[in-house]
Amino acid sequence: MEEFPRTIYGHDSAGEPQCPAVDSAGILDVSATRVSGWKTATITVASDDDLSNEVDLGEHFRYLAVIIPTIDEARVGVQVATASGGSFVTLGCGSAAKTDPTTGAYATVFDIGGWRYVKVSTSAAQSADRSISIQGVRG
Repeated sequence: MEEFPRTIYGHDSAGEPQCPAVDSAGILDVSATRVSGWKTATITVASDDDLSNEVDLGEHFRYLAVIIPTIDEARVGVQVATASGGSFVTLGCGSAAKTDPTTGAYATVFDIGGWRYVKVSTSAAQSADRSISIQGVRG
C-alpha cells in the first residue's frame, strides 16, 4: 500500500500549523476570524445622554452582538458611518431596526450589514452613564 503524506487543514505534512489562526494543537481560533472581540460603547450623560461614543470594530462585520446593561426604559438601536469621525446615520428604519422598549439586562444581535464604525443609541435620555458591550460578528 502506498503511503500518502497526511495533510490536515491548516497544517503542513509534518503537522506544523500553516494558518495563523490555528494553534499548535490544531484548534482554530474563532475569535481571530469570526468576531471583533468585545468592545465598549459608552453613553456618557455629560456629553450625550442617548448616544454612545464611536466604536471602531476593526473590520467590517455583518452582525453586532450587544449586551444591554440595565437602562432607563428605551428602544436600543445602532447608528453607522462609512469612516471614523464621519457622519453617523440611524441604521434601518422604524421600530424594526431597534429593540422593543426595554430596561435592559439582556443581550441581542443586530444585522448591521457590513458596517465597521458604529454607535449605540437609545430612544430616551439615560439618567446615568451606560457601558454597553458590543462585538462584531461575521455572517
